[in-house]
Amino acid sequence: MRFLVTGGTGFIGSHVVELILARGWEAVCPVRNRATLRNLEGLSAVTVSADRLEQEIEGNPELDYVIHVAGATRALDYDGYYEANVEMTRRLLELLAGSRARDTLKRFVLVSSQTATGPSPDDGTCRSESDPLCPVSNYGRSKAEAEAVVRSFRDLLPITIIRPPTVFGPRDVDVLGVFKCVRFRLAPCIAGRDRLVSIVYVEDLVEGILAAALSPAAVGETYFLANPEPVVWREFGLLVAKVMGYRALPLKIPLSAMKVTAWAGDLIGRITGSAQLFRSEKVEEMGHVAWVCSADKACRDFQWQPRTPMVEAVKKTADWYESHGWL
Repeated sequence: MRFLVTGGTGFIGSHVVELILARGWEAVCPVRNRATLRNLEGLSAVTVSADRLEQEIEGNPELDYVIHVAGATRALDYDGYYEANVEMTRRLLELLAGSRARDTLKRFVLVSSQTATGPSPDDGTCRSESDPLCPVSNYGRSKAEAEAVVRSFRDLLPITIIRPPTVFGPRDVDVLGVFKCVRFRLAPCIAGRDRLVSIVYVEDLVEGILAAALSPAAVGETYFLANPEPVVWREFGLLVAKVMGYRALPLKIPLSAMKVTAWAGDLIGRITGSAQLFRSEKVEEMGHVAWVCSADKACRDFQWQPRTPMVEAVKKTADWYESHGWL
């Protein structure tokens, strides 16, 4: 089978490519900058220039699956998110719908985000796929709009939408900060009420993405893919420390202090033209007490469940960071 994977050089996308190849299938990855290929080193994926994507699709009409992971997780403003997450998705769907690949395409999978739905109630009640979308950040808003674009093509193409929660694992840079902090015997968390967060290990997530792509029951559907039990973020940091062999203390940071730091991140972003990891819209998301979702629907429809115990997932992640000089 032939898969087109956009964003294949990124964190989640490279794991998708790795699993596709491990199962003996073919993966084609559009690439804009060949300097970003480090995550695909040693893999037999076919890389093509993103500028030649139209020719690739038209020249190879026997395309079975498209896994659309590409997009922006950071941007200076909504326009940046809109172009990368909404318009890029629209152009790809229009290209597929108007090409010969439409006749062979078995599924188009959009990898969206839990942020498209917005936070959960403060009591930790799980959000379900049928809940109304209430994003609280520009990133979440752009993902919600990308989902709407995908649904508008449901009569032309077989589509599925996946909403991952917080994802961690080898090659991730967002949760890396927690692993770095525990080396100083500190587990950072927000002061006040404990934050409850749904989470998933990247290898479990990509197994779910492919299971959804292959499942007839998932056509036209949307799914959360998350561990059955959410984590208290303070306890997650302490677990990371324990697995890495450290005794850490919770570092409780007032939300007000985080807002000041985020404002500085915004300023640096405007000066450098590059959005920072820590910025105001990120703090807006972190200010909510609960980001909890349920993967029961995925379990019912295509029997997906995460298989990696949390301790093992943390250890595999820490070992990868250390072996690659990230810690």
